[in-house]
Amino acid sequence: MSAPNSRLAAVFVVIVVVLVGGAAAAPYALGSGGGDDDPTTAANQQFQPDSVLPDSGAEEGEVSMDSDASDKTVLVDVGHANDVSGTQLEPLLSTLAENGHQVRFYRGQRRSLNESLRSADAFLVVSPRERFTDDELAGVQAFTDAGGRVLVMGDPPAVQAGGGPFFSLGGLEETGPQTASLGSNYGIAYGSGYLYNMATNDNNYQSIYARPAGDSALADGVDRVVMREAAPIRTGEATQVLVASEGTQLSTTRETGRYAVVARNGNVAAVGDTEFVTRENAHDADNEVLIGNLADFLVDGDKEPGAPADPDSDRPTQPGGGPPEPPRTPQPTPAPA
Repeated sequence: MSAPNSRLAAVFVVIVVVLVGGAAAAPYALGSGGGDDDPTTAANQQFQPDSVLPDSGAEEGEVSMDSDASDKTVLVDVGHANDVSGTQLEPLLSTLAENGHQVRFYRGQRRSLNESLRSADAFLVVSPRERFTDDELAGVQAFTDAGGRVLVMGDPPAVQAGGGPFFSLGGLEETGPQTASLGSNYGIAYGSGYLYNMATNDNNYQSIYARPAGDSALADGVDRVVMREAAPIRTGEATQVLVASEGTQLSTTRETGRYAVVARNGNVAAVGDTEFVTRENAHDADNEVLIGNLADFLVDGDKEPGAPADPDSDRPTQPGGGPPEPPRTPQPTPAPA
């Protein structure tokens, strides 16, 4: 080997020895002999997913129904600019269809809502962006009075800039589902803001857990569910079914409280979230159990046929089914001669 090459080889060997020796001595120089207090071991423990991430809800099970009802018709509202698609509701709608029930969609084109409700047993409304008219609200009221079931799902309101193209001319305003009018007759109201929990959540502070508030068929078999974007439900005459876990706060006030996310009043049920029912979330925690219970709720009613009645049905008719005769103007009685 030539002299230059010999010198290069010697330098390489020295560098390797220094590096290896330094690496071996580093733990002792730092005051550790590789035991429990080894900083390398501590760093590895700190970044283990199990030590930094909250517990995640189990993703297993299937959506099933316990109801023995058959051949019921569930009308799904898509005629009020609803912010939802049939694909998002697939776990619920598929379960209904697989159990022998008919799912129809109200699009608001050929028939009025009240006319469509007459041939339905249940009405599902998810995130409507257009208001229900007074006639429609009266029809829904008559529908539930006759035994029809109504399930309403809503999201927290979004915030957008108002005031035209120049934000300084307006302000920030909330825009959200038009669910208030539907629930007002049943003691149910959707609160503003969203719920969050910094201590107990499903990997995201807005993915809160909710547990049963008491005995209710809607909560049968439920230990806890995961709501991804939940709005609080204010209950007057309604009963709280599921409430957010301890430590949950409201975004608009930052106050910790007992917030309902599922409520029921007779033939009407309300849920403060729409994400829990999607295919991605349907098997988180006990979400599939809640979805099955909601499916049972929709078909377990006993609605009277023909409700809501046609507004013209109470008007008197001429024999033979013709239109009613207009009222006659009374003629004055002639005075005696």
